[in-house]
Amino acid sequence: MISAERRAIPISGSPWLELAQECVVFALGAQTYAVAAERLRTCLSLPRLTALEDTPPYLVGAFDLRGELAPVVSPPVLGGAPLQPAASGDVLIVVDAGGYPLGLHADTLLGIEPLCAQPWERCASSAGVLQISLSGGQARLIDPSLIGLVAESSGWTEQSATQSADERLQQFERELDAAALLLLETRAERYRSLARVDDCLTLVLDSGYL
Repeated sequence: MISAERRAIPISGSPWLELAQECVVFALGAQTYAVAAERLRTCLSLPRLTALEDTPPYLVGAFDLRGELAPVVSPPVLGGAPLQPAASGDVLIVVDAGGYPLGLHADTLLGIEPLCAQPWERCASSAGVLQISLSGGQARLIDPSLIGLVAESSGWTEQSATQSADERLQQFERELDAAALLLLETRAERYRSLARVDDCLTLVLDSGYL
């Protein structure tokens, strides 16, 4: 669960990601992003999200993943750019963020690439985003441990700071029609049901029938 004390940690010097050997590379629109491969949990089709109050503008909602609340972040907003609306074929790069799952919105998973030590450049108006160079060009490296999940107006426009969680989610889903939203809802139910399947298997195993 999200703690009220979960706030962004300031970047001072080179963060631990400098020591990462590989990164998962993905894209959203025209921008390329990366995250340390050791942080990767899974990659999922985009589900229907639920709005979360008192969260920053880059957090568009959350979903239930096997009984865990998984917040979903918009990488463009995280780096200070406008929100990229969702499409039914989009995916979530689910990473570990200090013991809980965190989804990063993407439209393409590009693969895994070695991450060499290099000078870091802090992106303007960012929260845990660093500009790096990869074989295919520039990318924005995201460190999930530096992403705060508590709303703070500092560093954001007045409009984004005052936008409600419901309005933010509606903006995220504005290009989806009723059929697409139903598809996302079906996916969300499937992810929720995974926890029930796991519980049933545990009961069967404990009973000694298998």
